[in-house]
Amino acid sequence: MKNIFYTVIFLFAFGCSEKKENIDRYTEEQVSSLHLGETRVMHTVSDSLVRVDLNPILSNKVFDFQKLVKSIRLVPLETTEKSLIGPIYKVLATESHIYIYDRFKGGGLVVFDNEGRFIRRVPNGQGPGELSRLYDIDFDEENDQLIAYEHSFLSFYKPDGEFIRQERLPFGFYNIVSIPQGYLMFSTSGDGNEHMKGFEQYNFWVTDKKLKVNDVALPGQYESIKYIAYRYIFKNKEIMVSQRFNDTIYQYNAKANRLHAKYLLDFQGKKLPGRYLKGTYEEFKRTVRDDDYFFFIGEYLEAGGFQMFCLRNWYRGSMTIVYRDKNSGNLVGGTKGGFRIEDMPGMAPPQSTYKEEFISWYIPRKDFPFNTKSKMLSETDKAKVRDLTKEDNPVLVFFRLNDF
Repeated sequence: MKNIFYTVIFLFAFGCSEKKENIDRYTEEQVSSLHLGETRVMHTVSDSLVRVDLNPILSNKVFDFQKLVKSIRLVPLETTEKSLIGPIYKVLATESHIYIYDRFKGGGLVVFDNEGRFIRRVPNGQGPGELSRLYDIDFDEENDQLIAYEHSFLSFYKPDGEFIRQERLPFGFYNIVSIPQGYLMFSTSGDGNEHMKGFEQYNFWVTDKKLKVNDVALPGQYESIKYIAYRYIFKNKEIMVSQRFNDTIYQYNAKANRLHAKYLLDFQGKKLPGRYLKGTYEEFKRTVRDDDYFFFIGEYLEAGGFQMFCLRNWYRGSMTIVYRDKNSGNLVGGTKGGFRIEDMPGMAPPQSTYKEEFISWYIPRKDFPFNTKSKMLSETDKAKVRDLTKEDNPVLVFFRLNDF
């Protein structure tokens, strides 16, 4: 018997109303530190764009997810009074640690080691090292530091979550990724950047470590539609960049400082016409609920030689998930992933990656048959989760795919 489980997370304009700022918020010294007179507009290169035809996948169907999965390893997150986590926004895995950005107090950060043992929850509050209005996290590998982007500040921590320092920001944005020379940032409308002299219209920024804005790219589109994904910059072995309602996915080369248009998603047979994105959010909402249209809001992942794309369809009340083998170009996907509960857990669509693995999670239960019967899970992993209940923290699932 096949069990189907996919949790769809709708992320509406997370904190947009809270992030609005006034030009007067920034001092002349802060504005001067941006060196906007030296900022360049980066032009994208599109000489080898790969077209990905999603049209054959756009039917409501169950696809054989279990057949795709090559291997699974489980990392239960230790449950203590201090380590309890809320709904997960982001999982960030490194060689030694796992960082969970959850919904605790609007945005919390929990540190575990790479086996899931609890280390600390970074406290929420207004003091040094405490978090208030967290928006994103990343790990600076060159400096061996965890970075937390909260409203108006970057906070820096040792890998175990111990506070180091905090820097006040001269602008607002949405996502951050650390690179050796500086940072990549993704900005959305409503970030209060009117002081950036026209450069605020661009979504993608490249800064140095002192937050001087060296380059901008990707003009924002359809800013009146307040419906966005959680993140638009994806760092694994490569750095990929997407935009909401833009069907092109870009690759950023940090050494060359170049943004390359890499993949073009083709779903023209059912694509939401652009004219419906130029009005109000209410018009958009009414259109996608009343008509059988698909739209892409930038949800994308890469792990090794595999990609994952997500398309939304409100009329059908579904999210279509598509996996692509980069070597063969083959696609597998649908609205629901089929699997046997005797073999593997039902899990949410992956939200993160680590090297060759996608990362998802599930809520544990003692009576799941895979806890004892699975041939896909190691005996060690089955022993780790055998006695867990729904009162425990989620179990992270790291999985690899077969070639197809």
